Amino acid sequence: MRNSNGLRGVVFVLAAAVAACGPGSGTLILESEEQWKDAAGATGGAVMGPEGLVLETDGEGHWTGDWQDGSGEAGTVQVTVRSRLDLFRDKTIEVVVDGSEEPYTGSDGVPHDWYGRSMIAILDENRWVMALRSGLNHIDWKGQDAIHILTSSDEGRNWGELDRWFDGTPISGMPFDDGYTHSEPGLYRMPSGDLILQFWRTSYSSGTRQLRSHDGGKTWIQDHDRIHVKGVTGAPGDLVLGTEDWFVDPENPTHVYMAFQYFHHEAQAGTLLARSTDDGRSYEFLSWIGPLASEKEPHGGATFEPAIEYVGNRTIVAVLRDGAGNRHTWQTVSTDMGATFAPLEEISPKVDGGVEGGLWQRARIYKASNPRFQHGNVLDYGAGEGRLWGMGLHSIGGGYTRKPVVYWSDDDGSTWQGPELLHGPMRPGTDTGYGDLKRRMDGTFVAVAYYATRDSKVSDLEQYTFGGRRALFRLEEDADGDGEADGGSSWREIHGGVESYTVPLTGARWRVSIRLSNIGDGPGPGIESIRIAPSQ
Repeated sequence: MRNSNGLRGVVFVLAAAVAACGPGSGTLILESEEQWKDAAGATGGAVMGPEGLVLETDGEGHWTGDWQDGSGEAGTVQVTVRSRLDLFRDKTIEVVVDGSEEPYTGSDGVPHDWYGRSMIAILDENRWVMALRSGLNHIDWKGQDAIHILTSSDEGRNWGELDRWFDGTPISGMPFDDGYTHSEPGLYRMPSGDLILQFWRTSYSSGTRQLRSHDGGKTWIQDHDRIHVKGVTGAPGDLVLGTEDWFVDPENPTHVYMAFQYFHHEAQAGTLLARSTDDGRSYEFLSWIGPLASEKEPHGGATFEPAIEYVGNRTIVAVLRDGAGNRHTWQTVSTDMGATFAPLEEISPKVDGGVEGGLWQRARIYKASNPRFQHGNVLDYGAGEGRLWGMGLHSIGGGYTRKPVVYWSDDDGSTWQGPELLHGPMRPGTDTGYGDLKRRMDGTFVAVAYYATRDSKVSDLEQYTFGGRRALFRLEEDADGDGEADGGSSWREIHGGVESYTVPLTGARWRVSIRLSNIGDGPGPGIESIRIAPSQ
């Protein structure tokens, strides 16, 4: 599947088509150059012309309309948006750690040539921290692997050396290399600002070790030798595997929701949701996301590697990898904040992208409004605003024919668009994935994943960027008549295709505000026309 976001060489257009109503009734029509200029209250960096409002160069622009008379009548207005924005036109690929250079030698004296399985935490507007694994293969059952930290002072544009702090000094407690197998790390920034780092203790069935940093990743100490999730039904709570996906409840900002899994646990696989109210020092079982089920039953519902995200209205969406032979991609929803989850839904036909047998695996999902997805977010995470983005790997038949991929949904997972492959076309033997996705403050998306040779003996840590073009739209109100916008209105991000939504108005004066931004060469976003009218 592919929508207009995937078109190449187009200018962003926002349009609305609704019936015009009389003046003073919540109506605004901007279709011609003259109408745009007549309605302008303030503008900067954007050009009003025959094509509407256009940001023609890189940088930022804005447009604010004149105040409109609300006539004191409360109600809602209908906005229908038609737009095009090519987020994937300028994709880039960069090697962050080159496995062939063997930059780390393990405690046993053997150089490591396999790097990846990564997760990023955002500390502030500039500083990012990444956790990754090194070893000798995809998973090294001989225990010859290690966990590392990378730091960046410019939102991932440049990364430092392995296990070095932002100033180049060694990171205490890293690399973590104790002669055991650890697989991928999970890195999470807690409500207090602490970072916690999870990884397998030794294998699929030995539980999860957790480290903690009180200073943004400069010093690491052991927090748990083996995480114990209290109250798990039907399985031991100290054998859960962490490193999966998480979010912080926007309505209860000390509540951390985290997904855990069992895999190859007595020939079963399953996924669960837990909650921590003490910064990840303890976890309490909430419910099974996908039930603990037999790995031999093709349709038994066995799952592992869960992705979770909050989407507003006390609702959680989960995307799950199949635990019974890589035959399915599963999805489920909780509408009671994780107390229960609906039966698993098979979504493979929705995400295969026209590739027979195509699957979305090792997903992580993110609301565009999540402040841990993008620092300084102007969208309202508590209200579930913004697109739902998905990162992972796209696989044919579950084997090593796969590529790093992104998906996106504008209806909280009811439908998915994509896949957008981040490293060229599918070819047999590709081993890749197990990464993360973040967004810079300039609107650029940054994905990281490992990318291995055909025999998976050498792997680079790669970084992929796309986006950098953005359009934000909002209706502002002035209830007290002081000529300044009240603080209650929020921004809405415009993506592409046709979008229709309603906005409540109190009857006070109101106006339209638009923000445009563009990074790099090529046409920037532009607004062709706007029509706003009372909803029917």
